[in-house]
Amino acid sequence: MHELALAQQVVRAVLAEMDRRGASAVRAIDLEVGGLEGLRPEDVRRAFEVEAAGTVLEGTTLRITLGGVRAFCPACGMPKPFELPAAHVPAPEGVLCPDCGAEMDLEGSRGVVVRSASMVLEDP
Repeated sequence: MHELALAQQVVRAVLAEMDRRGASAVRAIDLEVGGLEGLRPEDVRRAFEVEAAGTVLEGTTLRITLGGVRAFCPACGMPKPFELPAAHVPAPEGVLCPDCGAEMDLEGSRGVVVRSASMVLEDP
């Protein structure tokens, strides 16, 4: 499951950063997930809860932002409105232009980035 591997990487990265900074806890983590990554926030959240269980990250708030996806029709030469379906795993291929029927290009980000982690620092 892709979500578990991702959650494991997030937990490892945040724990390593906590250790580096001498933090005792993390209140919240802001995660940005690329729009073309094919992940649903609720699945990422569940996987994070599983991976964080038994660590100091257990109970940490995970805020997830999904990157946007744009569609462009090369035949029309114009951007088109487009919304990814709720469960797009992986990102859809072969999306057709509603005006001319040509296959559209999807533009968006891939990958996952920890944007911030609100850490509680220990007094020196």
